[in-house]
Amino acid sequence: MDNRIFTGGFSVRMGTKRTRFELSPAEIHGGPEGLFRVRVDRRWHDGPEGEALFLDRDGLAHLVASAALGAVGVPAPRPSLRRGARVSVRIEDEGRARVEGGFTVGPFILAHDGRWMVPVTVYGGTRYVAAEDIVAKEERL
Repeated sequence: MDNRIFTGGFSVRMGTKRTRFELSPAEIHGGPEGLFRVRVDRRWHDGPEGEALFLDRDGLAHLVASAALGAVGVPAPRPSLRRGARVSVRIEDEGRARVEGGFTVGPFILAHDGRWMVPVTVYGGTRYVAAEDIVAKEERL
């Protein structure tokens, strides 16, 4: 089922920067009736772990106010790291930090919170890791 059905949309302009919002009914995304899933500048507005967020009128008003007042910042430039690059990854589980070795398996994507994320294969599977939590290893000839 195509879940890109929008029942409303608007934009907010501050100075020369315009932010576009699109509203989609939460029900078609597995959310509760009466709420909305929101796209901001053609990217879904998701939670910090990538989960879908559903907003009511107050949540939507807060999001719009944040965008208008500058809380939605300009993203950093895309990091340059080739697919298959060897990296060290800082992983935090249950309050304990550890470092694991792994390989990038795809390109960086820009998360809605403004952080660049990259899929990395580490022991136990593949996970998206923030750019600031990886260190590229030196290539050996």
